[in-house]
Amino acid sequence: MAIKIRENQLEEIAGLTPEYPYVMHHEDLTITRGPWHWHEELELCRVVSGTVKIETTNQSYVFEKEQGFFINTNILCTMRPVEAGKPTVMDSHLFHATFLSGHFKSIFETKYLEPILTDKNLQILELRGENERQRSMLKKLRQLAYLQKVEDAEFQTRNMLSEIWLLLLEEARERQAVPCQTKLISQERIQTMIAFIQKNYGRKLLLEEIAGAAAVSKRECLRCFQNCIHKTPSEYLLEYRMEMAERLLRTSRATVAEISMETGFSSEAYFCKVFRQIRGRTPGQYRRENARQGRTEESFSYRGI
Repeated sequence: MAIKIRENQLEEIAGLTPEYPYVMHHEDLTITRGPWHWHEELELCRVVSGTVKIETTNQSYVFEKEQGFFINTNILCTMRPVEAGKPTVMDSHLFHATFLSGHFKSIFETKYLEPILTDKNLQILELRGENERQRSMLKKLRQLAYLQKVEDAEFQTRNMLSEIWLLLLEEARERQAVPCQTKLISQERIQTMIAFIQKNYGRKLLLEEIAGAAAVSKRECLRCFQNCIHKTPSEYLLEYRMEMAERLLRTSRATVAEISMETGFSSEAYFCKVFRQIRGRTPGQYRRENARQGRTEESFSYRGI
């Protein structure tokens, strides 16, 4: 899905509102790719089919069907299918901490949420069903997904998430803390530069501009990208442009020429050449092959009701 960035550089989650800060996305990663991104909201996921690979700035994980994971607030990560072309579907539950804590500095926040939210060593918590607590969380995540098909289920949704959170808190307390290998300042810099690229990918971007967004030198910019996401800024920019172009091909009626301009390619011919080199087909072929997926893509997101 497309990543929308707010003015404070945080991702905007589709379907999540201040009145009801929870949403479930039922998404196939072979259709909606998960580029490098982060968001303030917390995320609990269960793999419905296929195998998912998740990378953070200092570690990678692979999760199979019926396994799950928790992603803490503001964690820079990317997701992709392990087997290209094979349906890889996840139920992703996204919610703001206030959904469980209520008002600012409530006992729910300080006693139950802050121990996890403020743990800089806790980026991703694996739920592989290795103990009874994890199996219980995975079962409740399945039930939570089914619950989103029921009308007037707001209270039940919050209650079930509260039950899952208490189990998560117990699991986090028992885990062995692993020191972060990437300094917080590096993650802040890479997030700032990625946010700049995501806001400006539709025009020509220079390395100086990307580095300047985080007030670092070109050399530090290159080092930060390589150490954190193992790509150069140019490679990430091209990857993001391709993802946005694919989405427009699937979901819009814009011409190939219009899409090439909107996504920052210098010409339609160059766009088609690069697209074919990377994806193995022309933009037109990709559009025809994915027309049905494009029409149904938005159906993979459900707002909790």
